[in-house]
Amino acid sequence: MQSIEELRYLIKAADKEGEMQYARMLASLDITPSQNEVLKILSIKDGLSISEIGELLICGSDNPSRLVERLMHKELVEKKKNTFDSRVINIYITEMGKKMLTKTNIIETKFNNLIQETLENKISVENFIEVLRLQVKNTKTLSKIDQRNALI
Repeated sequence: MQSIEELRYLIKAADKEGEMQYARMLASLDITPSQNEVLKILSIKDGLSISEIGELLICGSDNPSRLVERLMHKELVEKKKNTFDSRVINIYITEMGKKMLTKTNIIETKFNNLIQETLENKISVENFIEVLRLQVKNTKTLSKIDQRNALI
């Protein structure tokens, strides 16, 4: 196997294994990484339409309406008609959703620390980000990441 091919597979494997590890860590709260991502988006900018949520999802499903439906079933988000346009439905995080996010943030911090410890003394997070940004330049995914960064 060529080195560049091995790198490609390792990037894919790191993503897959990391997502599974993160999912296992969140499982005790009965929430998936994709559902948590929706809560995080709404905690930054509440009252988005489903399509607006979909535009900001990076790791989530291609079907944000299913994610929102599952979160509504768990009473973590709610739908409300837009006050300016009754044809538009906006999604809001509930108090239960905010409490859930407080719990998931603790788990996410632990997960992020595991990643940082793995990289420690090998490559800086900033340099690794720079390399990965080059790999995804001019893509819709990078655009979503930049949109999310602009919200913070």
